[in-house]
Amino acid sequence: MKVSKLVLSFILSASLFTQILSAQVVSTGAILGHSTMASSKEKLVQIITRQDVAKRFQELGVDSKAIEARVASMTDEEASKIALQIDMLPAGADAGASVLGTIVFIFLVLLFTDIIGVTKVFSFTKSINN
Repeated sequence: MKVSKLVLSFILSASLFTQILSAQVVSTGAILGHSTMASSKEKLVQIITRQDVAKRFQELGVDSKAIEARVASMTDEEASKIALQIDMLPAGADAGASVLGTIVFIFLVLLFTDIIGVTKVFSFTKSINN
């Protein structure tokens, strides 16, 4: 019984870190190609002028020229802080898929524990101990 709880707690805790543990291989050419970094203000202006970002600003009723003027009036320290925060955001993460995957995983764990007789969550399962 203690071993089952230990295994269950390990599996659940390991599933919490699945998003953190992902990594990709980066080629040397890709690293050397980015040797010239744009300044933080230039990076923010590039982000602001992207079509999807500009469209979202229009939906919110914000003029993109006003935002560009605000970025131009920022200090380098402020711009670098904002650029760093943007860089730290997960790019292209699909929260819906990870949540769905977690729900399916928990369902399967509960189903398995019902079958081996550790829990009794689902009424449609029959324990192998009986």
